[in-house]
Amino acid sequence: MKHKKHVKILLATAGTMTLMASCTGMSGTSDEDQHAELGILSAEGSAGYEFLTSIGEEVSEEHPEYSYEYTFANTKVRPQIEQRWRAGDAPDSDYFVFNAQVPSTYDFVDNLVELTPYLEEEVAEGVTWGETFLDATEPFTNLDGEIYGVPTDSHLIALYYNKTLFDDHGLAPPKTWTELLDVSEALSSENVEPIALTGVYEPYMGFWIDNLFQREVGYERAHEAAYTGDYDDDGFLRAATKLQELRDQEAFMSGFEGIDFTAAQMEFFQGNAGMILMGTWLTSEMADSIPEDFELGVVGFPEISGGDGSPTAQLAHTNIMTINKDTDALDAVLAYARAVTSEEAQTVRAKEYNSVPSVENAPAPDVPGLQELLDNTDEMNLRYFGLEFSPDRNEAYYHEVAKFFMGQYDAEQFISSLAETMEGFAE
Repeated sequence: MKHKKHVKILLATAGTMTLMASCTGMSGTSDEDQHAELGILSAEGSAGYEFLTSIGEEVSEEHPEYSYEYTFANTKVRPQIEQRWRAGDAPDSDYFVFNAQVPSTYDFVDNLVELTPYLEEEVAEGVTWGETFLDATEPFTNLDGEIYGVPTDSHLIALYYNKTLFDDHGLAPPKTWTELLDVSEALSSENVEPIALTGVYEPYMGFWIDNLFQREVGYERAHEAAYTGDYDDDGFLRAATKLQELRDQEAFMSGFEGIDFTAAQMEFFQGNAGMILMGTWLTSEMADSIPEDFELGVVGFPEISGGDGSPTAQLAHTNIMTINKDTDALDAVLAYARAVTSEEAQTVRAKEYNSVPSVENAPAPDVPGLQELLDNTDEMNLRYFGLEFSPDRNEAYYHEVAKFFMGQYDAEQFISSLAETMEGFAE
């Protein structure tokens, strides 16, 4: 899903969504009425639901032969949706059934529309649909040259900092690991907790070590180890040693072991901690609790010297929309998919819902530093190494991480125990 650098989409119509919908006729099979059931991730009554249904209304205005119904396909209802897939009665589109970085989803691709022919169609003069997506999203969608889904919304795991507090103490946001250690020490010397952290929700502690693994050995190697237990690469121990140094510096807020993630985030926004490593959903999740005068800044996870991984890769959560191969409403679903991934829709999502856009030219949410971070990100890699798709493995992995954070292991003991634990899950 490679894009052309600096593509400028010139719109001859009032909105990108209308253009995206009208272009669907190029791949269409007929002008007959088509009714599509779309799996969506926002519950009825929410602002997100209103936004997603408004896109369908926009498409239907342009194409009266297309109509839509919306089925909540998130969290607790996933078992029912998955049962529908097994029974051959799945929605015409869905989420969570494919991600190119999650091997457990590969067996499912026979049930999905391979999208390459449609991504090669023009949505504006000289610009194909596939070329509108960011290069950094490709690892989520490209499986051996075949595309089985499109990214509709993303969130990066980023390092947020209290800009006012940093300015008051003459500190610059840390862009390297050495700078992070220096900033943490400086904040501590001013009686400011350096880093807000939850010890109750274990995967959020994992953001730190997972990012260090990605920097030291590269995402693919770290992903492999999470499924095989092979942590022999020296980079894993280097990563753990760095984390131990930050832990032993007492950079993480006092009492983090018993603080849940909402309380930790409140501590940050109340000015009691200088930094927090969190997904870009932070500002929408805490919108009602952020003081009006709070100045927020953001940088990527710090770079390290000598690592084998990309210094500008970031962990991310990206939702991938897939299309049921048995759909009788392919044109209608494609029209909606083009509209929801249009520059216009992605811009609205960024401004109103703080979602990181998946396409060229749509701006990042309005947080100082976030657009620069997005522009400089060369890879978006799946958070938690996709372990969310394997609940038992996920729980075991992050329980080991939690024990390391809470001082039960030193770096070498952590890597040894993690290797033993994950090897026990290896197939």
